[in-house]
Amino acid sequence: VRVRVLPHTASPDEVLAADTTGVVLSPGPGDPARLDGPVALARAVIDDGRPLLGICLGHQIIGRAAGAETRRLRFGHHGANHPVQDLDTGYVQVTAQNHEVQVVGDGLPASSGFRVSQLNLNDRSVEGLRHAERPIETVQYHPEGAPGPLDALAVFDRFAEACRRA
Repeated sequence: VRVRVLPHTASPDEVLAADTTGVVLSPGPGDPARLDGPVALARAVIDDGRPLLGICLGHQIIGRAAGAETRRLRFGHHGANHPVQDLDTGYVQVTAQNHEVQVVGDGLPASSGFRVSQLNLNDRSVEGLRHAERPIETVQYHPEGAPGPLDALAVFDRFAEACRRA
């Protein structure tokens, strides 16, 4: 893939340029409840329908754009040993994590088209979202994390395939 890196302040017009096939909202520091600009950008990408992948903070931003709330975890997730189950396949993977905030799955509006797709097996918190009709997936963990488990690299394979089909 060819990658173009844009700042968090990029406008929807910049992000959704004609030569953009897919968008990744990357990990980063911050409280998604205070990031109105990136949440509005995520809504624009969702409405546009291009492939979209959210990782960690990107997952939280997309969750908020879909209408879910976010809140602090009782105990943050840190380390390279968090078991996550994909609810579609039943597959359990060991993931690398470093976050204090979660998407509240119970508040995700049914009209958003999103559903919880992955759960943390330690505390049942939301670890992923998928859209019912659009090529959109989010993960709370770090599939790019290394050193550590490489179980989650399929996230990038699915995103690249969605971009090829777009």
